[in-house]
Amino acid sequence: MSHPIRDYFLQVEYFRQVAKCRYRLADILLIGLCTYLSDGHDYEGVVLFAQTHARHLAELVDLPSVPSHDTFNRVFQLLSPALLQSCLAQHGHALLDTLAQKQICLDGKKLRGVSPRSPGNAGLYLVNAWVSENRLCVGQQRVADKSNEITALPEMLAQLDLREAVVTTDAMGCQAAIAGQIRQQQGHYLLALKRNQGQL
Repeated sequence: MSHPIRDYFLQVEYFRQVAKCRYRLADILLIGLCTYLSDGHDYEGVVLFAQTHARHLAELVDLPSVPSHDTFNRVFQLLSPALLQSCLAQHGHALLDTLAQKQICLDGKKLRGVSPRSPGNAGLYLVNAWVSENRLCVGQQRVADKSNEITALPEMLAQLDLREAVVTTDAMGCQAAIAGQIRQQQGHYLLALKRNQGQL
């Protein structure tokens, strides 16, 4: 890779008051990403990760000390999700280079820890695009309230470069419109069928 990973976070708009900050935004975001990739679940976990891996992180970030969980909390509360998503998408493209000749698996997941008795599906379901060869998620789309995966799949597919990639999905995504979009984006598809779709 030609640039340190931290450099990818430099494009995120700096919304904090620089004069009052002890830590650079790019450093905080990188520690947060590393914690997430290591199965961290909360801000206390981010602090623990930074303390446990201080020697390795020192090669990537320049911290006077480990930020508190309150600092991580404030930063991620104020951070624009769209800006971070754009930044991570660019970083993912740099890692993967191209999706050609790779398998992109589409699947919907219900968020863990949410009550199944919650009304509707507000905040419950996400559709993910997973690249098998790289074991990396390259796309994610929230399913709209009172909707299902079928409406979220086209939006997520539109964000991906599908040229010569093979897109696979379960029977929920076996729709003529979705297959047509994959072909329009110059990709290939492998869709699962159910018995009730025997006429296709």
